[in-house]
Amino acid sequence: MTAQEATVLLHLLPGIGSARARRLREAFGSAEAVFTAGEAALSQLPGIGARRAAEIRQADPNPAQKEIARCQELGIDLLFLGEPGYPEALSEIPDPPLLLYLLGKRPERWLRGVAVVGSRRTSVYGIETARRLSFQLAYAGIPVISGLARGIDTAAHMGALAAQGSTWAILGCGIDHIYPPENEELARRIASTGCLLSEFPLGTAPARHTFPQRNRLISGLSSGVLVIEAPTASGALLTAQCALEQGRQLFAVPGRIDNPLAAGSNRLIQQGAKLVMEVGDIAAELALWLPAVPVAQQRPLPSSLTEEERTVFAALGLDESLFDAIVARTGLPSPTVSSTLLRLEMKQLVRRLPGNAFVRVA
Repeated sequence: MTAQEATVLLHLLPGIGSARARRLREAFGSAEAVFTAGEAALSQLPGIGARRAAEIRQADPNPAQKEIARCQELGIDLLFLGEPGYPEALSEIPDPPLLLYLLGKRPERWLRGVAVVGSRRTSVYGIETARRLSFQLAYAGIPVISGLARGIDTAAHMGALAAQGSTWAILGCGIDHIYPPENEELARRIASTGCLLSEFPLGTAPARHTFPQRNRLISGLSSGVLVIEAPTASGALLTAQCALEQGRQLFAVPGRIDNPLAAGSNRLIQQGAKLVMEVGDIAAELALWLPAVPVAQQRPLPSSLTEEERTVFAALGLDESLFDAIVARTGLPSPTVSSTLLRLEMKQLVRRLPGNAFVRVA
């Protein structure tokens, strides 16, 4: 049995789970060693016991071989904890999955994105806000992470796709089992430019327990979680809790105080989540996760800047410039100027000032 086959087999064993699987591998040094260990040694580990030890010793490697072959047939990549290609941010959380299934384009580098989550039942305001903010994040080169669910998740993915940016969908089921079914076409679009991710074996159907389990991956992959329109009993609030436990930033969009769909997200703001009215409210926090650009390297301008970025930068003087003035100087549409300013801000070439004004960093 190869190392990868042993890891997949350990992942497939019923009643083990990611935490026990990791403890087993750590205790015996490798996944292969788990299956050659004696029952007495296995049974002494917390959460294993005599029955599970016997099941491990008698495990048939055939299911793991079939799982790997099926993944190859479907074009699914397997990402193993501790090996190249596995998202670094996930390896830092308290309970990283031993194995991830990926369909789509694996990023050369797993940038820390922003998770955008909220209610499945939502208002037009919630949908439009999720689309707009996700569009601006993706346009600025920041991956948008969500769960492919109805409502806010769907709007977030669609906004990122409209910006031709990167978006990752974390599934609460097997990666070959798209849920909800009406999002199959959306899943295909995401996989064409971004990726679908799941920790669940192929064929796993969505269940009540699978969605809370996947929420820790949504927050774990991100630098921060943005909650848009979540009621008091919402999976989005579970994701927010995961974000706090993992040391991620927490953001929330305010909603009407008489709207029960926004009661949970409004409460998060009361409890200290950063209130978000525009993408610029997230920019200062995201800058902590981006490479620092020394002032000495900001002249000349980076050759990688787009024509729009150069045009907007040129419209900024050494003194502060109001947003409307920048729009007038460039002749570009307001949404284009807004997204371009955010990208320049992310590259630490522009600083946002109070009153919707902007100035060159140097």
